[in-house]
Amino acid sequence: MGGYSLTLKMKNLNDTFIIYNPKAGGGLAQKKWEEFQKVLESSQIKVGFKPTSHAGHATEISVDLVEKGYRRIAVFGGDGTLNEVLQGIINNDKVKSEELTLIFLPAGSSCDFEKMFDRRQSLLDRLLSKDSYLIDICKVECEDFDGKKITRYFVANSSVGVISLAIQKFDTATKFINFLKKISVDIAALSVGVKALLKFDELNCELKLDDKQLINLRLKNLTVFKCSYFGGGMNYGIKTKADDGILHIAFIDYVSRLKLFGLIPSLYTGKILSKKSAHYEKCKSLEVISNQKVFIETDGEIIGYPPARYSILEKALRIIV
Repeated sequence: MGGYSLTLKMKNLNDTFIIYNPKAGGGLAQKKWEEFQKVLESSQIKVGFKPTSHAGHATEISVDLVEKGYRRIAVFGGDGTLNEVLQGIINNDKVKSEELTLIFLPAGSSCDFEKMFDRRQSLLDRLLSKDSYLIDICKVECEDFDGKKITRYFVANSSVGVISLAIQKFDTATKFINFLKKISVDIAALSVGVKALLKFDELNCELKLDDKQLINLRLKNLTVFKCSYFGGGMNYGIKTKADDGILHIAFIDYVSRLKLFGLIPSLYTGKILSKKSAHYEKCKSLEVISNQKVFIETDGEIIGYPPARYSILEKALRIIV
């Protein structure tokens, strides 16, 4: 039990509340939650919890929890659930309470965020732990689907292009894709990825990375990331740190659909950035200048369209993984 006494456990959980998403992982999270509840009961641990029931519900719950004074909010779900909670605890680029700590209890189909951390605790140990990290939060400002200016925050990655289209298809999946998720996240991601490759053409844009300007770009995809992993098993092969104060940028030039298909294996081996058509940059701020109606995605959420501005809030969030 991690060496904690029952008294210490109960003390640690006085201000802790769990938000859980039963639909995460194509519905597999519900079974994982029931199993975790049995662990809590056998350990004689009582903690408040509430399931999400609709898109954005985790944001609503987290806003309420912060107002009620909870200082430890546990997220039982995937990267998307974590993203929803993040939107609820930040106001004007700051976490609403300096004492607030998020606890990530992975139960989704793609828990890429925690892959940044070399040492990861069991779910129960995370719930009891005080061993937290201060990590960066990424900020993006863009236009929503009605043309209104919006701000979103993320901790893993954001894509514009063929990957964001694939994620949109993944999130609005058919029964068949949900079935594939239960079998293998990689297979489901590959399935929607192929559909996106066949449909997406190109992103015409200009990039401003700090003082560097790249013009007249024709891209298949642009990703801004802290975590180089995405889609369950794919990654950019860059070792990043959650507190390095840097935006990592990967973009792929326009190539034919056939050549793009040929790049897929390198996404799974982490060798994509060794390819001639792929590029890597680092910066503190990034502007994506384009008027194309191409989806912008942040940690699994489709939020709007370019133009977009990315920036970083250094060591702004305390989290336990």
